[in-house]
Amino acid sequence: MTLKRTVANLVLLLGTLLFSILALEAGLRLFSPQPMTKANIDLDLGWFHAPKTEFTYTRQEYSTTVRYNSFGLRDSEYPLQKPAGLFRIAVLGDSYMEGAQVALDSVFSKVLERILQDRGHNCETLNFGVTGYGTDQELVLLKKYVFHFDPDLVILSFSKNDVANNIVGGICSLTPKGELKIATVEAPLGSKIRAWLWGNSHLFVFLNVRLPRLATLGMHKKVIRKEYDLGISQRLRDILDSHQDLDGRLVPLYAKEEDPRLAPAKRLTEAILLEIYKQCREREVAFLLLINSGRFQLRPREWERRLSRVGLDLEPYDPDAVDNWLLEFASREGFAALSCIPRFRQLKAETGIKLHWDIDGHWNNNGHREAARLTAEALERFGLLPAETERAEM
Repeated sequence: MTLKRTVANLVLLLGTLLFSILALEAGLRLFSPQPMTKANIDLDLGWFHAPKTEFTYTRQEYSTTVRYNSFGLRDSEYPLQKPAGLFRIAVLGDSYMEGAQVALDSVFSKVLERILQDRGHNCETLNFGVTGYGTDQELVLLKKYVFHFDPDLVILSFSKNDVANNIVGGICSLTPKGELKIATVEAPLGSKIRAWLWGNSHLFVFLNVRLPRLATLGMHKKVIRKEYDLGISQRLRDILDSHQDLDGRLVPLYAKEEDPRLAPAKRLTEAILLEIYKQCREREVAFLLLINSGRFQLRPREWERRLSRVGLDLEPYDPDAVDNWLLEFASREGFAALSCIPRFRQLKAETGIKLHWDIDGHWNNNGHREAARLTAEALERFGLLPAETERAEM
């Protein structure tokens, strides 16, 4: 009887647990749908969009329909072979460029395409943005897929957390001689299961996206400071905010004088950027580095609060340190680079316009539009577009 009772209790417990999970899943689907994703495991990239899929991406401030075309791009359908006389632009980046926070026709790449066409350029833009990607994955994506589309220009969008992503991703590393090494990404069964859950289980998404943030509410300053003092670690991906803003534990990246703990991550990022530039140059493809704005860069009080939370003074740190480093590096290495921040600050001062979502933190419609306008001007200024005479003959 004891054994039967134990088995019965165990079955009852498992049944209750399963019923609870299914009830929570159903409740979230009905009353609080989570931001689902559709991705496939990729041995070279880690993951990539599942072709010909569609889902609704919902947050507190918006709800958008996201569709991936037959190549897995959040974009219209384009032929692999470039039509004669067309100037093709490939846009690489993370969630800023994928733009799931706005409708497709408001995404940076689509707005840029319309602006350039209105200025007489016979061009099209292809959106290779993938949420969560670092510069390392974008390098592999460029070599594996992008060049097959025969682009004339590559725009690489850079987000502030890319430096950390490049470290923890494990795709790229530097040899003792400083040479860039690219490794194959392992995709164990557990990763395949997680990829499926991210696209099919609202409860799984809720637990991964919402609860980690709830767990940090009320965290004492000394606890944050202790984690900050740990520096770079394999846990860094877990503490990155999904909205790309500044986490208190990433403050060393913004030191006016380079923090030694960040030197390896910065050197790796520089090597990846140089390799991307080299790959483009070898194929006679133009290249532009676009540095995205962080919400905290446009909100001084938010920047001050973030530093105050970890007990740090403002003077040794600069919210524009990442932009300045990358602009100086690009100038030294001879490729074009553009930061959104000067124009965005000017627009905010003159009009009070909001360029980021208040809660989510990514660009809103205004941010995508103004970044596209700024980029169009820069492309003409840098001479990265077809000459006037070439356009006239098209």
